[in-house]
Amino acid sequence: MEEQLNELFSFLKDQRVDVRNLAVKNVSGLTASPEFLPYFKRNGCAVVKDLMECRKGDPLTAHDALAALVNLSSDPVIQSAMDDEDFIYDLIVMIVLPRNVLSDLCCMLLNNLSECGPILRRLIPHDTPALASPTSDSTPLSDSNLSHPTPSTIPPANPSNPPITTTPSKVRTHQLDNLLEVFCRGVDKKYNPEASYHFLAGVFANAATTRQGARFMLETSQVDGVVRLAKVAVFLEHPDRIRRAGAIATVKNTAFDVEGHKILLEDPELNLLPYLLLPLSGPEDYEDEEMEGMPDELQLLEDDKRREPDPKLRTALLETLLLLTTTRSGRDILRAKKVYPVIRKLHLQEQDENVNDAIERLVNMLMRDEQSLMGNTPPTGGRGKDLAIVEVEDSDSDPDDGADLHIEELL
Repeated sequence: MEEQLNELFSFLKDQRVDVRNLAVKNVSGLTASPEFLPYFKRNGCAVVKDLMECRKGDPLTAHDALAALVNLSSDPVIQSAMDDEDFIYDLIVMIVLPRNVLSDLCCMLLNNLSECGPILRRLIPHDTPALASPTSDSTPLSDSNLSHPTPSTIPPANPSNPPITTTPSKVRTHQLDNLLEVFCRGVDKKYNPEASYHFLAGVFANAATTRQGARFMLETSQVDGVVRLAKVAVFLEHPDRIRRAGAIATVKNTAFDVEGHKILLEDPELNLLPYLLLPLSGPEDYEDEEMEGMPDELQLLEDDKRREPDPKLRTALLETLLLLTTTRSGRDILRAKKVYPVIRKLHLQEQDENVNDAIERLVNMLMRDEQSLMGNTPPTGGRGKDLAIVEVEDSDSDPDDGADLHIEELL
């Protein structure tokens, strides 16, 4: 078996296009089975590097090579082997060029590779300026008993079988900004009839797990001056689950940076709260008192309005709101915007235990008397749990930059 595989692998460098194409096709078939994975990791992942080179050749060969790399790219060792500047650059170019039918395969591959720290750092600009310091009342909460959400990403991609085209030549690209542009313009295949670009949402979600990436999402795009996160937030109710889940994960991961909460909650261009609350809203009516201060987008919804169907995504949305209650000013804004009535309506309809748990944690933060939060008496949490929540001064220590964060997959 090993001798036969080595002979097959040797044909990946054959000068004849037809021989190389047949070899790549057969090698690609092996990547679907985990039993062959060790062979791809031998000799410094030499076979993987041969497959990477095949992106430059015949279109059929390039397609099968990229499909194989997508299958292999969830392995950390192989991810490291693909940490090559020219290779990542070419992937981005193939994504952003219009009418390239290999774009979606490249999006899948880049999504998987962005889980690798060194590759992710290649994508994120290193000159992102610090955000404006939060106001004095924006001190975070600290409580060992409070179950906080964890950063999210979408799972690794599996290859599809799109048509074939020629490999494009290199052009200048602004990486994340250009990726964000094709992600937005590519809705309903308007930018490229052969690509949907849904998997780019996972790239943005992974980027936002780092402080640098989260702050990058809160700045304005070099393309049109629009806040980058605003371009992602509009897809929190998109019909495609991959795009929707990635967008939700991006917003949630961005919310881990407390210094960005002022922008998330108060920037009128971003206007984030309605985007977070609409997927949690149904067709129910509100009393006049409940609607006072509520965003207009949430009032008088259509009778056919439906909530986010996936309980894991509903939980992620609720956990994002919970993150925004970290500061006193955040809690005050959520109260003033009448988040509680929306969550109460959701709770009346919710059947999922994990979602209800997230609802109870959020309501506990919204409905607690601030004197209780500051004082000596620990408030009582949902289900009889005592949650000792105390205000603490913001320290000068730098929070995790994402390198060692636990990543929770949205399945």
